[in-house]
Amino acid sequence: MIRAMAYFFTVIFTFFSSAGILRNGAENWALDIPVYEGGRICDEVYLDGSGILSDAEGPTGKESRMELVGYTTEEDYSQYCGRLEESGFEKVYSNSLGGVRCDAFKNNGKLYYTYFSFNKNEARIIEDNNSDSFEDFGYSFGEGEGATVYQFDYPYADFGEHKDEEIYSTNGMMYIIKLADNSLIVIDGGSIRQSSDKNIDECMKLMRRITGAAEGEKVNISLWYGTHGHSDHVTFFYKLLGYCHSEINLERVMFNYPSLSLVEHDERIDMYRNRLGELCPDVKYLCPHTGMSFNIANAKIDVLYTQEDAVSALTGKTPVDNANDGSTVCRITAAGKRFLVTGDINVLAQDKILSLHDRSEIKCDILQAAHHLYNPIALIYDFADAEYVLCPMSEGRGAWLPGNASARLFYGRSQMLYAGNAMYIIEMNKDGLTLTEEHSACVPYDGSSMNEIH
Repeated sequence: MIRAMAYFFTVIFTFFSSAGILRNGAENWALDIPVYEGGRICDEVYLDGSGILSDAEGPTGKESRMELVGYTTEEDYSQYCGRLEESGFEKVYSNSLGGVRCDAFKNNGKLYYTYFSFNKNEARIIEDNNSDSFEDFGYSFGEGEGATVYQFDYPYADFGEHKDEEIYSTNGMMYIIKLADNSLIVIDGGSIRQSSDKNIDECMKLMRRITGAAEGEKVNISLWYGTHGHSDHVTFFYKLLGYCHSEINLERVMFNYPSLSLVEHDERIDMYRNRLGELCPDVKYLCPHTGMSFNIANAKIDVLYTQEDAVSALTGKTPVDNANDGSTVCRITAAGKRFLVTGDINVLAQDKILSLHDRSEIKCDILQAAHHLYNPIALIYDFADAEYVLCPMSEGRGAWLPGNASARLFYGRSQMLYAGNAMYIIEMNKDGLTLTEEHSACVPYDGSSMNEIH
């Protein structure tokens, strides 16, 4: 239905435009790249994020920029990509994922990422001024082999013995995925009240144990993936990096945080980005854009949604008013099993995702409950049809939240795995999922410093 309506309005626009009644808006084009012909170019250029650079003091001057085109067609888009190549732009990537077709081009060392939405008949052209070499960002190892997902079990606040919110967190999230080459993907990182010195030690012990890295040998983190710019999703890893950087080899990071001039983020995000620059100057950075697919060892990562998808192609403005709905949503696949990471999305982002992709793209085996079960994204819970739902929250507190009520419409209690109860471990292999649980010795917040570098 959405696709049919978009096509109808595109046909009407094309007719009036060809008759000279409507303008293409080419005079608004701001990128140093050939103008898109066909459709309607937005009057405004969207100021995208600054990547690994902190923008706490204002725009850095190195923000990426995005042109938006509405009422266009796949034929228009194909012709535009052809004109780029004819103009000397080297195509370095092409992919189709769900409801989008995407391409990437290089010119004079600069990356341009373009994608077309079949359902919305819109195109986005992004001047990416921050990503490192995208075409060789990932790597393959042991394709077809399984991976293991760990939901780290910090103490969470509840309404029982852990009700003191000065030392127990009401949120926070971190996942660790062990890959076939004994490296790790780390997703996000918990809040300040989960970042006790003892918990940092427990995390390092876990990572050494599951990778087999001996004392004196570095733990290899192939990728850190940040979903969005809130401190309860970065503080624990920020401290881990500061305290244990000599024990960690961090190879890659990816996140797509909007410009602070447009969407808020916590100050810890800028502190973390500064720490990356100080302690990991050689780390590869990728700004993920919708439609990208790449491997990290034997895990395939598909980018289904970023904050860029929420921007209106008509106005160039974003309806996202906090970092949650700007979460980068990715599907991670190993041994044919899917893990869908939703970050902290709410209904706004849910609707944007479902306007881009058919429900089959949401289907997964493991689903991360969005925003610690605060948000009632019932359609995602329904379409995912997952075997397990990982819940970064205590069960006692979660039971009172709207997202929990939405999830329980589709999932039984045994499928809901609350991080406050145990460290749940799910092995993804070709024969299915294997669930086990452990209990770490993590403790509530002990008042220890966040900012020291050891």
